[in-house]
Amino acid sequence: MNFNTWINIFTILENNLRRVCMDFKLKIQMLLFFGSLLSALNGVTMAASGVADVYAIRAGRIVTVSSGVIENGIIIIRDGIIEKVGDNIEIPVEAELIEADSLTVYPGLIDACVSLALKKKPVKKPPDSSSDSDGETSPPESIALLQPEWMASDWLDPKDAKIKSYREIGVTTALTALDDGIFIGQSCLINLAGDAPEEMIIKSPVALHIGFARQRGDYPSTLMGVMAFQRQTFLDVNHHRLLWERYARQKRGWRRPLANKSLDALFPALDRRMPVIMLADRENEIKRALALAEEFRLNTILAGATEGWRVAELLKSQQVPVLLSLNFPKPDQVTGYPFKLKIEGPKTEPASAEATSDKKSEPEKDDAEMSEIYANAARLSQAGIKFAFCSKGLKKPEDFIKNAAKAVKHGLAEDAALRALTLNAAQIFGVSNQIGSIEDGKIANLLLTTGNIFEDKAAIHLVFVDGKKFEVKKDPSKKADNNSGAAPANVSGAWSVTVESPQGAVAATLTLHQSGSEITGEFSSEVGASPIYNSRLSGNELEFSVKLIIAGSPLEITFYGTVTGNSMEGAIDLGEMGSAGFTAIKPEYQRL
Repeated sequence: MNFNTWINIFTILENNLRRVCMDFKLKIQMLLFFGSLLSALNGVTMAASGVADVYAIRAGRIVTVSSGVIENGIIIIRDGIIEKVGDNIEIPVEAELIEADSLTVYPGLIDACVSLALKKKPVKKPPDSSSDSDGETSPPESIALLQPEWMASDWLDPKDAKIKSYREIGVTTALTALDDGIFIGQSCLINLAGDAPEEMIIKSPVALHIGFARQRGDYPSTLMGVMAFQRQTFLDVNHHRLLWERYARQKRGWRRPLANKSLDALFPALDRRMPVIMLADRENEIKRALALAEEFRLNTILAGATEGWRVAELLKSQQVPVLLSLNFPKPDQVTGYPFKLKIEGPKTEPASAEATSDKKSEPEKDDAEMSEIYANAARLSQAGIKFAFCSKGLKKPEDFIKNAAKAVKHGLAEDAALRALTLNAAQIFGVSNQIGSIEDGKIANLLLTTGNIFEDKAAIHLVFVDGKKFEVKKDPSKKADNNSGAAPANVSGAWSVTVESPQGAVAATLTLHQSGSEITGEFSSEVGASPIYNSRLSGNELEFSVKLIIAGSPLEITFYGTVTGNSMEGAIDLGEMGSAGFTAIKPEYQRL
């Protein structure tokens, strides 16, 4: 072959090689392009479907609690954790973007003491605790109130209907335990989301709970009896431990002490390894609780303390933190009221045409009588006492925030109130590195609301619990309390009620008599009839309580219903037994 032929061959090879290289380069570029496109589309698809675990919240205002307020800030949530919070953050391409320029973001609220998300209360049986030959004393016969080994974490119910009610007012975390008894059991700190108990638990156990429940017709039936029972039990624990310590040193020649799981469960409390939450509301209960704590050197937290202002100096001197109940007592339930009434006489208002005609002045009069009670939190704050708010004793979850706002109106600083709803509880329970404020690395428990959370016009739009997003949808058929001036619904008549109880549907009859907003009547079921009390009708919202005798013991239940014409539906607070739904129908011809 001549030279020209070789030149042609090399030219053809060069052109083919260049074409192959260009094709390969094009393929690589196409692969990179479609890979990026697929990744972006995947993120968009996940966000659109609501299953993305990455969120970016662009908010007008972020109240961190721990580090002030961030205006026009961004929060990145990934895998249930706050990845980043600040005012100049790059938003990940895979994140679901939540535009909240007009909203304020707060840390999720913490209810510091409540009976929530628990299965039906177990039957309390006396533990095996008879005396042994070494003289170990058994607790009194009303031993059913001695169950410190009971663990709330073993009885969690993720399907409790009340969880949603609390979550929709912004509560994302709660300390839950039984709310009655003497040695009640051990509490559990939970997040209010999850399909299984294990998904809800933040810390367990948190504390041993001790109460001052009296037994009607049985020991202990008085406060002094309860104190004697508590003190004797702690003495029994010390003696029980001494027997076992002696037996551990020398087993030969000594009778083996009897096992007692209830007394064993109190060891950590006496060793100060576990805090003791004392449920005490009234002045005398608080003083005796603190005396017991001082005698046995307990690491004490006080819960309830609705008369805390009466013993503020004592609480301060003993450095006792408080889980302050927002279940305000009535003035006549406060210690010293009968004596005050006897000395000062009943309050009278000067009669006048204006006073008798202005019905709207009644709420203001009631508020004036309650001012000292509403100012309880402010008094504790002024005394330098650390406290967190709880709903202990409240019947309606929505009153939790409303009553916190009343505390603010009666002298409590807003920032102190917000800390009492968030970071203070986290610090008291030893989990402030996980919850209580909006910080990098903490659990993504958040609530998004319009404006100031303590204002009546504030409305919660979104709640995040463990990074899971929940939309709060208000029922337009329900009227808010501040619209209570609307004409009351006609509820007078005989209602056929169906209660969806944990054991199935139960039929009952509700007979109501109405005079304006004044409601009286009777509730009848297979367990008997009971008059209603504490009734309140606001527009089409009806609330009332009844007391039923179940297995020989009184049980107070409270109905919350929304009336629409001749039908009614709502929820029932069953106290320690949880909650249930109900519906009722009133045929037109049954009106009274």
